[in-house]
Amino acid sequence: MARLYVIGDRETGVLFIKTDPLKLTHISKGTIDAYAKQHGSTYDGVFAQIAAGAKAIINKTEVPQSISDLDTSYQAIGQLIGKGAVLSDADFCFAADIDDSDWSVKRFTAPPLASALADLNPSLPPDTELRDGALD
Repeated sequence: MARLYVIGDRETGVLFIKTDPLKLTHISKGTIDAYAKQHGSTYDGVFAQIAAGAKAIINKTEVPQSISDLDTSYQAIGQLIGKGAVLSDADFCFAADIDDSDWSVKRFTAPPLASALADLNPSLPPDTELRDGALD
C-alpha cells in the first residue's frame, strides 16, 4: 500500500511524496504566486486551496478516513491554513534553509541517516554499507 505525504511550506511551496513506487512532485512558491496572479487571487488563498485539495485527495483515498468525506471539512482546513494555522498529520515536519556545502556522511553520528545524506549530496563518496536505495 502506498503512502502520500504532503508538506506545505509558505516559503518554498508544496511537496507531494508518494511511496510504492516513489514519486515526487513540487509546486513551487513561484508557480503558486503566478497562478494566484493569473486568477485574481492571493498567494495565501491559492496555498489554502492546495492544502484543502491535498487533504481531500488524502481523505478520499485513505482507509479508514480520518475525517468524514465532506467538502466543508476541506474548505475549513484550507481556511485555517490560509489564515496562518499550522496543521499536520505527520509525526514531524522540518523546514529550514540549509548550506550543505560541508556535509559529510562520516561526520554525522546518526548512522541511519548516512544513505539519505549521500542521496541529498551526491558529490560525497557513496556509502555502500548503509545504502538501501537511492532517489532517482
